[in-house]
Amino acid sequence: MIDNSSRVPDSLLSRRICQMVKLDPDAPAVFFDGQTFTWSFYADAVADLASLLAAYPGARRVGIVLRNRPGPIAALIATLGTGREVVTLSPHLGDIGLEQDILDLAPDVIVAEDADWARAAVLGSSEMVGAIALRTGADRGLAAQPVSWSPRPSLRDPGDVAVLMMTSGTTGRPKRVELTYDRMTAAFRAAGLVFDDAHEPHLRGRTDILWASVAHISGLYFAVAHVVEGRTIALLEKFEVVAWTELVRRHRPGYVRLPPTALRMVLQAGVDTETFDSVRAVGSGTAPLPPELMDEFEARYGIPVLGNYGATEFAGAIAGWTLKDKKQWGPRKRGSVGRAHHGIELRIVDGETGSVLLPGETGLLEARGGQLPGADGAWLRTTDLATIDDEGFLFIRGRADEAINRGGFKIPPSVIEDALAAHPAVDEVSAVALPDPRLGQVPVAAVTLLSPATEEELMEYLTSRLTRYQRPVAIKVVDQMPRTPSLKISRALVREHYFDGDTQHEAVEVPETSPGDTAMTGEPS
Repeated sequence: MIDNSSRVPDSLLSRRICQMVKLDPDAPAVFFDGQTFTWSFYADAVADLASLLAAYPGARRVGIVLRNRPGPIAALIATLGTGREVVTLSPHLGDIGLEQDILDLAPDVIVAEDADWARAAVLGSSEMVGAIALRTGADRGLAAQPVSWSPRPSLRDPGDVAVLMMTSGTTGRPKRVELTYDRMTAAFRAAGLVFDDAHEPHLRGRTDILWASVAHISGLYFAVAHVVEGRTIALLEKFEVVAWTELVRRHRPGYVRLPPTALRMVLQAGVDTETFDSVRAVGSGTAPLPPELMDEFEARYGIPVLGNYGATEFAGAIAGWTLKDKKQWGPRKRGSVGRAHHGIELRIVDGETGSVLLPGETGLLEARGGQLPGADGAWLRTTDLATIDDEGFLFIRGRADEAINRGGFKIPPSVIEDALAAHPAVDEVSAVALPDPRLGQVPVAAVTLLSPATEEELMEYLTSRLTRYQRPVAIKVVDQMPRTPSLKISRALVREHYFDGDTQHEAVEVPETSPGDTAMTGEPS
């Protein structure tokens, strides 16, 4: 048994957070829904969490129902500021999924707003795991919820874990990955942030806009970065063109983040060019950036779009464009996601032999660096097919797996298939991707039945089992599944036989947890 009763990691990131939130207590830190929250809001949250948990030094793992609201973000900052481990809990999960997450992860502490504590799944599961329950909100710091908690011996080594986060499922079923304090620090440094005990911290004047879900790596990364860098943020609960453009006009940021889905929405909404008067560059990540979309946006607004490449497992982006590279290489490297960030090495290998390929040859991408998981110096193999040219520019050619990329969220077909297969009337399931003009891809599913069930009933069945973006836009009941010679269901034939020509879908919209940018922080260099 490991005794973690008194150990709280003393990381550079935690020290930086505690420094930044105390620099100017009355300066604005967050603008949200017509309200201004000063840096003292964060400082109070750090102090509140330390005080509330002083009697429970073993309570290190803090589950937070992470909405894009000041209270949950303050809880995130407080957890990292006190050297504890954040367990991300998505408010967009159905009750069954959220309850299972809490039961599986057994956080020592759960933090949520009143609306989420009203959900039986949150309150009931927190009682079952014996968690300390804390309320948060815009009108308070952190307050104890009257739920009993009995200190229990922990078998977990407290180690250096900062965030236990769910991946989006690019390489298979979504899984939890550990992001350590050291790796998060390395990710910030790779993106150009300099902070250590030798540099005097200070607040910056410009305001950034944060709308990417903090329950996912993009939003969480930038929520923490805004504190580390000392920038004010204007916060949105999700991306909406009108609300976002109003914030751009009001706060005049120098750099904004728009993944391909949001770029397309801005273009389709006909946002005027004056809105972008202050913007020097637009960062775009989370999903492949079609060159034609980039060209259209740049032609209309005269602003360079800087693509990037990253993943949850990487604690952010590991490659991207800079303004300098864009000016020098832009037209010649059209379609590239940029070059490796500082401290990151990239190479392309043969998927079968592992041999390193020459510039321009296509193979599996491997990476190594301080922000990547694994042993020091070890290469991490991805499932992305890619090439690297003579100047070091990375081009992503596709995926070696079958993940469906819906506006930046990666959905393994097995997630949909397993959820539908649990219905008592369902025999077999095959989920596939269809092209979509706005989101890139959307999921659909074909099912065979053991007993009668309508497609509407099956859709309703998924509402409490899958997030909104994981749910298929269409389900078709079919007589039989097409198969390969080895008798496996052929997804290609399912798409061809049952969904060929289906390019229009009802209610195809940006997922409620709109994807954000896994790129850089602050302004581009």
